[in-house]
Amino acid sequence: MPPRPARGTRLQAEAPAKTTLRALLAHNAPRLGLTPPAIEEVVRQSQITYWRAGQQLFAQGDAHDLASFLVAGAVRVMCQGHGDLPVAVQLVRPGHFFGLASLFDPPGPRLFGAIAHVDAVVAVLSQDTLLKILSTLPPGRALQLMAYSWRVLSRLLYEKCLQLTMPLQERVLHELAALAHDFGRPHPDGVLIDLPLSQADLAEMVVGSRAKVNRCLSALRAAGQVTMAGRRIVCTRRFPVRLDGRVVVGRRRGAEG
Repeated sequence: MPPRPARGTRLQAEAPAKTTLRALLAHNAPRLGLTPPAIEEVVRQSQITYWRAGQQLFAQGDAHDLASFLVAGAVRVMCQGHGDLPVAVQLVRPGHFFGLASLFDPPGPRLFGAIAHVDAVVAVLSQDTLLKILSTLPPGRALQLMAYSWRVLSRLLYEKCLQLTMPLQERVLHELAALAHDFGRPHPDGVLIDLPLSQADLAEMVVGSRAKVNRCLSALRAAGQVTMAGRRIVCTRRFPVRLDGRVVVGRRRGAEG
């Protein structure tokens, strides 16, 4: 982690990030069950950290008692597969906690590591502090947060189990659709995934070799289903709607799964 600046400078530098943190928590409050006082306490207790693209926030197996919340940028949650094969479990977008199997896990070795995919701003606070804040919530709100945590984990488990049944090309399509949902913005040709993505990045997401992923992308480009804008992928209006039910490109844009 970069050295911490002097307190006055740090507080001044943190102010915009804490404003964004407050806005993200307020936006997600209906799902998280957080009350305005709880949001303010999370913001007050959080330390803002800054990471360059490629920096490791923490490693699998590290001891931990911290909760992390992404304020800006993108973070890859990683684990080591069989034979130390790197597997990208998730690309986290702003507005989400990450790095814990559950917000309610006791401190212990981390099951996952995390790497800044692009420059990232992360709010961290001790898990003990977070649990104390959550204990002040009305019972219904606390249950709402627990339900949200389980929904997120269940959805991720479903996505990964689904991919076990897919051939590589469909896994690539599936991941591109999820990325278009989480990081997409309108583009004249369809939806731009507003993240730099390399063949190695996609290979880690779909657990395939770079060479085979490159062949899949070449086939998609030849079919006019994707195109490139620099290091960013555009899912065109010909992109097949075979995905996670959330992403719609082209003529089915108005539908919802």
